[in-house]
Amino acid sequence: MNYIVSHFSINEMAKLSNLSIQTLRYYDQVDIFKPEYVNPDNRYRYYSFRQIADLDIIKYLKYMGASLEEIRHIMKMSPESLCEFLDKQEFTINEQIQKLNNIQKLLTHHKNHIREQTRINNQEFGIIYHRDIDERSVLKVNCNNIVTPLDQADIYFRILSKTLENEDTIMAPLCGYIYPLKNYNSIEKIHYSSLYTSTTKMDLTSLPSDVHVDSIPKGTYMCIAFKWSVTEYYKYFCKLKKAYDLLGLSKENNVYEVSVPNNYAASNDKDFITELQIKID
Repeated sequence: MNYIVSHFSINEMAKLSNLSIQTLRYYDQVDIFKPEYVNPDNRYRYYSFRQIADLDIIKYLKYMGASLEEIRHIMKMSPESLCEFLDKQEFTINEQIQKLNNIQKLLTHHKNHIREQTRINNQEFGIIYHRDIDERSVLKVNCNNIVTPLDQADIYFRILSKTLENEDTIMAPLCGYIYPLKNYNSIEKIHYSSLYTSTTKMDLTSLPSDVHVDSIPKGTYMCIAFKWSVTEYYKYFCKLKKAYDLLGLSKENNVYEVSVPNNYAASNDKDFITELQIKID
């Protein structure tokens, strides 16, 4: 009788530990946390005061994401082994925190692209306008072959996508193109020098030889937006080039082409809104 008086019943232990009676019974069944004494006559479970600390460890491990099988193994460890296990857990958690931070950056990045897409989409098409654009961090791939606005550039964007995936990040839904500003007598004569996508991660470590991190300068840009098509593209390029020439600015410049999907349905492969940009200040 003295033994029972000096111990807690399962009801009392449930209240002290803030766990349900069903949970304590289950822990007993799966051999994770057993009562210190079971009355052989009525099978009542009794727990000692020191066992509360064991329950705290179990609750802590569950909170840290350990499975019941892992907890069963951990509870049999020595303090030294437990410390090693916690060191590994800390390393894993730090990795998860880093990944979540990257996801948060990507989420913000993607939201900014959606806002940019909405801004371009709301722009009156075919009209010259000026706008200030902040510096853009980009991942570029050089065009080793001739690539024109008429060509499918998927292979180059696949290179960029694979590079970013290898760096544990993903590519934004933005297609960027760069080519020299000069007179072209047809759309076929426009040859891209490089293609790019924006990136939030600048410390890329293992880049292919033709891929590099770069930036597009901050400044005021003369722009024109339109729904992509072969005839519209060349017509509006010529309109933009003529407006730029009237400013009497340097002939040495680039055209930055940004294309964003008008929607994300797979059946609308060609449904892009394009903005052509030339820096004027």
